[in-house]
Amino acid sequence: MTDTRRAIAAPMPGAGRLLAAQVGYQARLLASGRAITIGIVLPVLLLISAHARHTGTTTSAGAATYAVFGLTLTAWNTYGVRLVAAREAGVLKRWRATPLPRWCYFLGRILATVVVATVAGVATVAAAVLLYHTHLTVTAALGALIAFVLGASAWAAAATALTSVIPTVEAAAPTLMLTYFPILIISGVLGSFSEPHWLTVLVSYLPAQPLAHAAGTALAYTPGHVWLPARDLVVLAAWALGGIVVALVTFRWEPNRPAQRRTARKPRRAGRTGPGGRAGSNDPATTPGHYTSASSGAADH
Repeated sequence: MTDTRRAIAAPMPGAGRLLAAQVGYQARLLASGRAITIGIVLPVLLLISAHARHTGTTTSAGAATYAVFGLTLTAWNTYGVRLVAAREAGVLKRWRATPLPRWCYFLGRILATVVVATVAGVATVAAAVLLYHTHLTVTAALGALIAFVLGASAWAAAATALTSVIPTVEAAAPTLMLTYFPILIISGVLGSFSEPHWLTVLVSYLPAQPLAHAAGTALAYTPGHVWLPARDLVVLAAWALGGIVVALVTFRWEPNRPAQRRTARKPRRAGRTGPGGRAGSNDPATTPGHYTSASSGAADH
């Protein structure tokens, strides 16, 4: 009895410990085989394939491109699909009923995604350095790390905001992919092409091109040149902050449960009339309480 009272009276851990535990827990869930395959294996394979076609040392810009590809796939697609799946399975609803503060769970998922996505980007750059001797200094690595963290925050926050309008798990992957690849293509991440001036200006405000440019600039840094483009960092920070604000307003914890229309009950025929012209007492349509019990049963279902 004493142990039970002590367990009940034990205070909640501090906010820092709760957040750290939540980040670690969500990161372990996110870093599954799917996340590793999409975020690390796929970009490294593309890096190897591109190097096989063009022999020589992989440039810093090329390494940054494949790193950004894996990072954004993790922070946008993998994270977004898993978030919608958790909501539709009722996991978010059950988390909301726990004593854990909502902001802690909400922020923990985003920070865990930032960690896993940043690791995916770093792993791709490390593969370029180890396999193809891409030049990398400590200053360049630190700048790329900053760009990766800020870029992953921007993409994860935007994905969290978008999940509020995705109704089902089946619609999650198509919706995220159809919004992801067009942005990467017009931003020139998957290859440069001629585009009108207005489109060039537009993509400079989307989160893909500033991330690729900032990471490439940081990895190619030499003394006397720009380390991290300030404009790119401002755009990424705006996406991160704006995505969190929109998500706080529109985020849904409850699963999407479309209302099912109930079919109208067919009227029952009157039973046999007994002596005196009254319906028989064994007719269920006239038994007292029949409609009440049927209605309550349907409501409970």
